[in-house]
Amino acid sequence: MTKTEIIRVGEKGQIVIPKNLRANLLIEKGAKLAISEDKGKLIIKKIKLDEDYLWMLAGEETLKKTWDNPYDARWDDAI
Repeated sequence: MTKTEIIRVGEKGQIVIPKNLRANLLIEKGAKLAISEDKGKLIIKKIKLDEDYLWMLAGEETLKKTWDNPYDARWDDAI
């Protein structure tokens, strides 16, 4: 069953995840969350420690494709 909560967006665009949802999902201070948009919906997903590394690599691979300089080849050894 989907639980819906009404929250407000703060002055700086910040939101607070309600306490009961944080408890149910085991989201603690310092937890990493990924936020994305899909067809007008915001999707917030808790990132597990092993997923952190994958997100970092995906970001670096994307950046590598957009950079146009002679130093791009140095990323080949890291990825």
